[in-house]
Amino acid sequence: MAWNKNTLGIPEEEFVRGSVPITKREIRVLTLAKLQLMPGAQLLDIGCGTGSVTVEAALLCPEGRVFAIDMNEEAVALTKANVDKFSLENVEVITGAAPEDLPDREFDRIFIGGASNKLAEVISYAGEHLKASGIIVANTILLDSACRVLSLLEEHHFQQIECICVNIARGEKHSGWMMKALNPIYIINAVK
Repeated sequence: MAWNKNTLGIPEEEFVRGSVPITKREIRVLTLAKLQLMPGAQLLDIGCGTGSVTVEAALLCPEGRVFAIDMNEEAVALTKANVDKFSLENVEVITGAAPEDLPDREFDRIFIGGASNKLAEVISYAGEHLKASGIIVANTILLDSACRVLSLLEEHHFQQIECICVNIARGEKHSGWMMKALNPIYIINAVK
């Protein structure tokens, strides 16, 4: 399947799904906007999960490359299945843990969707492997994790640090329309 729409926000039902969480469409759109991807960007997606960010980033960077890593074997299999479903050839999926299995190369952008309690090590890696003026974006569900990311970005001298909390509710039809809330998500971005 090729995504032939000139817009972001592929619906969740278009992805191959399993028990691994997926970055919801609305959160994905904001995350990709914060990443400010260019056609030739080199992006690292840490904790790729289902691969929804990987897929949309690869579509936005047809001349670039997306490296997606997760230590969960189901997540890696789902990401590979979604890369295949969307016929992407500019993605490399890695089975491994961060930071020890992360590629030893420079990136234009780094996205942290999951760091398995190794935020300090992952942010340190980003400080060493992100190009000058590169952008890092981290999504968290827990307020504690958001505070930790913000503190670590300051410790590693990142600039233009921003944090937003996104609360999305989707309308569902029952006996009448009601809004069903999704988990609030913190989206943090900074520049090296």
